[in-house]
Amino acid sequence: MNDTSNLLHPYSFRIDGDMHYVFTTEADIVYHAYFINFRMYAPQFDDVYMFNIEPEGDTTNLPLDIRISHTIVRILSLFFANHQNSMIMVCDSIDGREHKRNLLFDRWYRHYATVDIAKYDASAETADYMLYVSLFVHKDNSRKSEIVSAFYELVRNNMYPLE
Repeated sequence: MNDTSNLLHPYSFRIDGDMHYVFTTEADIVYHAYFINFRMYAPQFDDVYMFNIEPEGDTTNLPLDIRISHTIVRILSLFFANHQNSMIMVCDSIDGREHKRNLLFDRWYRHYATVDIAKYDASAETADYMLYVSLFVHKDNSRKSEIVSAFYELVRNNMYPLE
C-alpha cells in the first residue's frame, strides 16, 4: 500500500544531458522534462527556454498523479535559481488537448506561485491551430521588459521566428 506522505514528495529524477530531466512514476510511466533554448525565435531570447514535458509511450488514459506536479515544480525551481532564465510554455494542439493543458499549468502556477516569478499569457490562432502560450520571468531579471515585449511580438507573429 502507498504511503500517503509520499504524495507530497516529488519523484526522484536524473539529469540526462543539458537541462533534460527524467523521472519514473509509480505507474511506471517515464517522463522527460526538458528545456530548449528559444534564442532562434528572437535575439531578445538569449536566456529564454521553451519547457516541454513528455511521457514515453501511449499518452491516453494517463493516471492522475499529484507527485508529477511536485516533480515539475521542483525542476522549475532549479531552473529559476538562475534569475536571468525565462521560460516559455507552449500548449501544443497536436492532440486537441491544448486548452486542458493550459488550464492545468495555470492551476499549477496559481497553486505553487511565488512572488519571484511573473506569468504572462497569450494565445495564437490560425486556421490550422490554436496555441496557448505562457511566459514565465523571474522578477529580478534585468531584461524582463525587453523579454515580455518580444514575447507578445512573437505571439502577434503567430509564433513564427522574428527577423
